[in-house]
Amino acid sequence: MSHGPHRIAAVSGRARWWVPAGAGRSLSRAVLTALAAGAVAIAVNIAVLDAFDAAGIVTARGGLQKLVRIWLAAPLTRLGADGLWASLGLPGPDTPVFKTGFKVAVGLLMALAYAVLLEPVLRGRWLQKGLAAALLFWLVNALAVLPLLGEGVAGLRTLTAGGLFCYAVAHTTFFLVLAWLYDALSRRRLG
Repeated sequence: MSHGPHRIAAVSGRARWWVPAGAGRSLSRAVLTALAAGAVAIAVNIAVLDAFDAAGIVTARGGLQKLVRIWLAAPLTRLGADGLWASLGLPGPDTPVFKTGFKVAVGLLMALAYAVLLEPVLRGRWLQKGLAAALLFWLVNALAVLPLLGEGVAGLRTLTAGGLFCYAVAHTTFFLVLAWLYDALSRRRLG
């Protein structure tokens, strides 16, 4: 389901940006719908990855968190953020709670990106849109995140073929659940 054609709108009197027609109320509706669909999709994704872990299958997990940590640990330490974090009694970056929280936050951000940037311009039904989004985000991970970590393209230096396949299944499941729920909730709210 598309949210209509795009148009050019003036922003701040000078700059012009592509924005969805009927932005504003429809944008806030898209954001709320994305967060609801994204919360369910990330819960399913975590359950699928946990099932693979229980079966002893190693998948590409935590790559973005590792990369963010490499890039931001030193600047955040210089700013004193680590001390503030610890003084508030918040979980450290190596704890399961933090890792899960990071995964949830990234999942919700991907859901927002899907709803606001991708879904309005992708053609087809929810299945095609979900598969297209899964492919796009998988390519970013496979061609940028994992190689920057030294794991090779798609993590081929560290993953078995089974691990790579299972990661693709969990990743694609996230986007299919997201696209299906986003479409269903958008129709329900609009119809």
